[in-house]
Amino acid sequence: MKLTRLTAVPLQATFADIYGGADKVPAHIRTPAAHFLNIPRLGQFLTMVIAESDDGVVGYGECFGLPHPLAAASLVNHVVAPAILGMEITDPAEMTRALHDYFFAMGHTRGPAMEALSGVDIALWDIKARAAGLPLATLLGGTPGPVATYVSPIPFRATADETFADAKAYVDQGYVAFKLKVGRGVKTDLTHIEAARAAVGSMPLYLDANCGYDVPTAIALAKELKQHDIGWLEEPVPPDAPEALAEVRRNSPVPIAAGENEFAIGAYRQLLAAEAVDILQCNIGRCGGVSGMMAVGELCAERGLTMAPHGVGGCANVAASVHVGRAAKGFHSYEANRLLNPLRDQMGIEPTALVEGSLVASDRVGHGGEPDMQKLQRYRLDAAA
Repeated sequence: MKLTRLTAVPLQATFADIYGGADKVPAHIRTPAAHFLNIPRLGQFLTMVIAESDDGVVGYGECFGLPHPLAAASLVNHVVAPAILGMEITDPAEMTRALHDYFFAMGHTRGPAMEALSGVDIALWDIKARAAGLPLATLLGGTPGPVATYVSPIPFRATADETFADAKAYVDQGYVAFKLKVGRGVKTDLTHIEAARAAVGSMPLYLDANCGYDVPTAIALAKELKQHDIGWLEEPVPPDAPEALAEVRRNSPVPIAAGENEFAIGAYRQLLAAEAVDILQCNIGRCGGVSGMMAVGELCAERGLTMAPHGVGGCANVAASVHVGRAAKGFHSYEANRLLNPLRDQMGIEPTALVEGSLVASDRVGHGGEPDMQKLQRYRLDAAA
């Protein structure tokens, strides 16, 4: 079975289009978290990867889309595809190994180049599972079924009452674990933490600062958290400085989580070498796809840590992630991101199901997150649309 076609399609669903004008987009949608305070979020973006074998099997992958999908799409179409078309579809990681080494040698160790390879890897695994007539989880050594799930975001809200209402709405929808966005100053954070805790009762509550603090402020917040029974403090400081994150961890009474902004297994090893993290949070559309996420699980098992993958993405990203969650070692839980996203909730032929607070890896062949191609056309960003 050979790879005969590989195409990347950039997609966007802007909040201005959804709400009928930029001035009508609610504040908690424009600035749901710390990293959007100065550069508001404009919408949802991703690059869909479509691969086809010589016997007509089609697989779908997805590259992480923020801040914009055109770079990854261009790399897939103009660099990756010419290098691997015609190859036997064997081990996806080995099929792209030379490209990975090439990008690293050129200095592209992070960002769109790694996202391009991640999306291709997901599509190739989807082909392999479809060709075998198996769900992806089964091909990877697991089984279809539910994965432990927490919901996010409880976004930045102006008042504690609004935060309470958002958290309570998730409780009413059946979720059993929750993540609150923090990063607006320790005093403000604590006000909203108290409101979220009151809404969710004794169920797990996690915090995500989205790299919003320096080390002293992150430590100041961390020292206030034990009394609120917080499961983890996520990305309290910016990435690329494991020693800074390690300093926060040494002074934190709650576990530290990070990793959604890392792109290669070496970066995860550096976090562990620095003793900077308790929970690794890879995104399948960034960290090397299915192959990369499985490798992060192996690393967690080696070091006695757990993995809680980042849940931002569209229909293929979410579906593939929950299948890997059913097979990977060291798996803790998966993030059900609920920020408005038609590329996740409306574009798929059959969205990933939520049952009794858990997302479910389907028993259909492949990862089951294939897009409805007519709906996909509606969101195409490239000039060929």
